[in-house]
Amino acid sequence: MAAARRGGRGPARPRQRGPAEEEGTDGSSPESPRSCRISSRPQSGSPMPLPLQPAGTSARHESQSASTGIAQLGTAGHQMPAVYFWPRNTKRLIQAGLNAAPASPPESLAHGDVTVPPASLQSLSHVKYKDFIRCLPVYLSQYILGLLDQKSLKACAAVNRYWAFLVKEVEREHVCQGLVQEKIRYLQGLRPRGAVSNYAKIVNVTIPQLNEEGHVIEMKHRSCESKTKEKEEEEEDNLQAAYHDLQTDTIQLEERNVFCGSYNIRVLTDRSDQNRVIHYSGGDLVAIGSTDRKVRFFDTSAMREVPPLLSGHAGSIKALLLDEKKGFVFSASFDLSIRCWDIYSGACMKIFNGHWGTIICLDVHERRLVSGARDGMVKVWNLDSGVCLKTLKHNDVVCVVKMDGIHVVSGCDRGLVKVWLADTGALVKILEGHQGPVKCLSFDRWHLVTGSSDGYALGWSMVGDLKRCLTAFRHPKEVLSLEFLYLRVVSGCADGKIRIFNYLTGSCLKVLMASSRGEPISFCVVGNRMVINAPSSLLMFQFEDVSKPSATSSAGCIASLCRREMLTSACCLA
Repeated sequence: MAAARRGGRGPARPRQRGPAEEEGTDGSSPESPRSCRISSRPQSGSPMPLPLQPAGTSARHESQSASTGIAQLGTAGHQMPAVYFWPRNTKRLIQAGLNAAPASPPESLAHGDVTVPPASLQSLSHVKYKDFIRCLPVYLSQYILGLLDQKSLKACAAVNRYWAFLVKEVEREHVCQGLVQEKIRYLQGLRPRGAVSNYAKIVNVTIPQLNEEGHVIEMKHRSCESKTKEKEEEEEDNLQAAYHDLQTDTIQLEERNVFCGSYNIRVLTDRSDQNRVIHYSGGDLVAIGSTDRKVRFFDTSAMREVPPLLSGHAGSIKALLLDEKKGFVFSASFDLSIRCWDIYSGACMKIFNGHWGTIICLDVHERRLVSGARDGMVKVWNLDSGVCLKTLKHNDVVCVVKMDGIHVVSGCDRGLVKVWLADTGALVKILEGHQGPVKCLSFDRWHLVTGSSDGYALGWSMVGDLKRCLTAFRHPKEVLSLEFLYLRVVSGCADGKIRIFNYLTGSCLKVLMASSRGEPISFCVVGNRMVINAPSSLLMFQFEDVSKPSATSSAGCIASLCRREMLTSACCLA
């Protein structure tokens, strides 16, 4: 007591522990902090007890407590102590672990001596899976789902709403990528090739052979030799690959790069007219008609309108056909009549009646006139007598019709093209391939090109009864005008551009800007002149002359053509 009064300190008495603390078998809660003991001085020679964590204690809470204790002891400058979790009752621990509610997965501690409960103590019936797709950034999730096929994507869409949203975005991205690739291929196909404007040459062109009845001859024994990949690609790019299973013959035709050189532009009129129709035959006059029911003439040399003014129709003018050399012009009107006018006196020389619908298209060859109308009829007229010689039937509106000495070719609003014999009116074949109304066509003795509102110009064979499509020329909008000259396809599109294609290879040689506003255009081509009709203006393109091939080559080409034409005519008449 005296020592205590003098401030001295006596020997420390050991703390008396109760039986409950020493044995650890009392009824205290296992969550009590006393249930685990941190020993900084393990007894030497004594076995290291296995650390276990009481099942009722939160793993995160004890991990943080243990980490805090380790940090506190480590700051004292002593060796890092071991941490022990000593269970007071192993049997109770296992029972509590099996019956405990599922907790979040335990986090591993930084120290190697600290362990987590084995997986066998976790409840297998309440396992929660983590949605890794939801945890990732959206662009990564879309990239992962984008690697799947369509069937797997549909299965992923059924997981939950978030996955369904991602799948929908992935499918939309696939559609956009497809459109972009299609646009790239289209632009690559229309890229001008830098064609030589004065190019002219006699080339060999393959055509199918005909038998005595005028039918194409199929090959009975085809070669079964294996072809290399390069050879197959060459055949795919070649027009002649369309005849791979037919017996063929070779003819010589002249090809030129028409309208690929330089040109001058004349603005004939800048008067806006959405319903204007024109025709040009290669002279100085351009025939113009519209809703005013009159036919006017524009002189390209004097750059002004000239007389006579033709009036007499009771409806708007829908089609014109001018022949300046012979001195007449045909006009088709909404009043269901066709009139033949003298371009010098202005007198109406003949009227052709017989259609029951609006007449849309006209063409003439020698002393015969052909017309197509909304009544689905194609009529062939005699120019001298005005009598209808033949009536050829479509089931839909006839949009375009052309004829030569042997054939009459017509296209309808349904997308069908029909080829008839001009003399007998017999139907030779029906060509199917367009997905929209056929707006224009052009053909020679051997080949036919048709243009449609579906944005394609398709190439066909005029030989015999061959009906397959040989080649296709793609456009961004509907094709409104076509000319087939010297194995070149000249097309006028609704996007305001004129394109020149090589018929044999399908490549685009040149693109001409006919309307800076991107308006639909139509044109008339004669020689090296092109008169272009747009809703806002009327233009003329004057091109440079193209040099011709040698006389010897031309003579041989003409002789070959004459022989082939005689053979084809005999087969068709038979």
